[in-house]
Amino acid sequence: MKPATPLPCLAMLLWMSLLACSKDNNTTEPPPATTEVKLPTLVADSVGSITTSTASFFGRITDKGGGVITDRGIYWGKTANPTQNKLTANLYKSNGEFIVDIKNLEPNTTYYVRGYAINSKGTAYTPDVPFNTTGVPVAEMFTDTAYAAGATTLFVAGKVIDTKGIGLKETGICLSKNNNPTIADTKVAAGSNELSLFLRFNGLEPATDYYIRAYSTNVYGATAYGSPVKVATIQKGNVTYTLAQNANPTAEESAAYARIKTAFDEAVAYYNEFTSNTKTLSVTYNTGVATADANFAGNIRVGPNAGYQRTGTALHEIAHTMGVGQHWYWTSNLIIGGVYQGVQANKLLRFMTRNPAESLKGDNLHFWPYGINGASEDTGQEMLYITNVLVMQGMKKDGLPSN
Repeated sequence: MKPATPLPCLAMLLWMSLLACSKDNNTTEPPPATTEVKLPTLVADSVGSITTSTASFFGRITDKGGGVITDRGIYWGKTANPTQNKLTANLYKSNGEFIVDIKNLEPNTTYYVRGYAINSKGTAYTPDVPFNTTGVPVAEMFTDTAYAAGATTLFVAGKVIDTKGIGLKETGICLSKNNNPTIADTKVAAGSNELSLFLRFNGLEPATDYYIRAYSTNVYGATAYGSPVKVATIQKGNVTYTLAQNANPTAEESAAYARIKTAFDEAVAYYNEFTSNTKTLSVTYNTGVATADANFAGNIRVGPNAGYQRTGTALHEIAHTMGVGQHWYWTSNLIIGGVYQGVQANKLLRFMTRNPAESLKGDNLHFWPYGINGASEDTGQEMLYITNVLVMQGMKKDGLPSN
């Protein structure tokens, strides 16, 4: 009889038998299932902040498709389903929102834009979003009702009140005999940066009505106008002169005659252009006169000082023949307490100097500014001469008799 096997030994044998069976089966855990990447989905929330040349696209990725978004943005153009003009989003958030700013657009134009998003599967798009850029705002213009007129010349003014934030390529004033003139009519351009306009028209017809309008043309080619203003040229003046000369002048006299003639030719031309006065003048060269003098009868004497044989002196002396300091109306009505009382001459002075605070003053013989009271005030500048004569035209309107 064999001895009995102890129970602990039986338990060990059973465990080893089970272990051997387990190794023989050679089984492993199944691999985890892989997730398929799909195209992302996205929506176009809106197109906003639209101006004449810019807009902003607001998009949102609603599902990444199980992948990583490597790019997002827009395509835009003037036709549906645009494939050109790709722009990557310049701002995006973790919640999928993104923004793209579009620039360099044309005003008053229809565009199409669609968003895109890219992952490893490919590119997904939103439907097209059409939008219109705004029209070009034109500048606000003002045409000045004040002006200064000659027989064939007009000085006119205006300004750009508001550019509306749009660049200008030209400003100016246009003119026509018909109301509401345009740039297709006669115009004087000031340039792109001139917002305050003070311009001159030449070659017009005497004693004729015209209309003017300030205008500006912006960088998009749109033109804005101010209100039309009726203006008029004046009747041409009829001022003449004779210069008494010796039949056999000396060299000094010949030189003086030449200077005096040049001076009075120019001065009379200014009077006939910028006043409607009529006057016959008698000019003599007199070595006994220190500078020059004149009277209301039209007699003018010019001395040997070459500094006074100039256009400014001629204009100054002609003013005396027109009544300045030589007619009772001057001291009784126009100069009181050293201040000029007339309206029209001051109006023209303020317009020509572009200074609304400017005013004429004077004494028993002279006025200032622009009276050219001495050789030191004669700068030889055309605008000095023109303003002097325009003031004289204003004095005529204020009642100063010229004959």
